Amino acid sequence: MIDSVQSTPSKMNNNVYTKMRAGIGAVAGTAIPLAIMMKNRKIKNPLKMEYGLQDMLILSGTSVAGGTVAGMIGEDKKTNKNKFKEGVFQFLNASIPTWIVGGVLKLPESSNKFNNPVTKVASVLGGLVVGMFGAAQVSNLVFDPKDKEPDRKLTFKDCLVNADDALGALTLARLPIIQNLHLDTALPAIYAYCGYRAGKTD
Repeated sequence: MIDSVQSTPSKMNNNVYTKMRAGIGAVAGTAIPLAIMMKNRKIKNPLKMEYGLQDMLILSGTSVAGGTVAGMIGEDKKTNKNKFKEGVFQFLNASIPTWIVGGVLKLPESSNKFNNPVTKVASVLGGLVVGMFGAAQVSNLVFDPKDKEPDRKLTFKDCLVNADDALGALTLARLPIIQNLHLDTALPAIYAYCGYRAGKTD
C-alpha cells in the first residue's frame, strides 16, 4: 500500500517532465527553422511570414522531430517505440493532406473555367479528407504491414489538429478572404502542438 502511494507522485512527476521536454522540443523544432526562413527572406516579424508548401512540410517535420526526440530522453525502449510511431503518424497526418491539396489545387489553377473560389474550396476539402485517411493508412502499413496489431485510428483530436492542414491548404489556395484574415499565422503554433502530442505519448 505504501509502495503504491509513493509511486504515484513519482509517476506524475515523470509525466510532467516528459510533457515539459516534449513541449520544449516541439517549440524549438518549430522556432529554429522558422527563424532561419525569416532570416533568409529578411523578414523580422513572424506574422508577416508567407508559407508555401515546402515551408509547411519543413515546419511540420521539424516540430514533430523536436517534440519526439526530446520526449524520448530518459524513457524506456517500449515507450520510445510508441513515441516514434506517434511521431511518424503526426508527421504524415500533417504533411500528406497538405501535399495532396497542393497537387490537387494545380488542376483548377491551370484552367480558366475552373479557377474560381468554389472549385478551390471543393478541391481543398476533398484533398483533406483523402489525405487524412490516407496518412493513417500509410502509418499503419509502415509499422504493421501484416496487420498484427490494432490500427491507429483517426480521433477527434487528430481532426482538430488537422486544422493546420485546413489552414495550410486554404493558404495554398490563395483565396482573398483567407489571406485578409491572416489565419496562416497560427500554423507554427499548430505544428508545435503536433510535435508536443508525439513527444508526450506513453
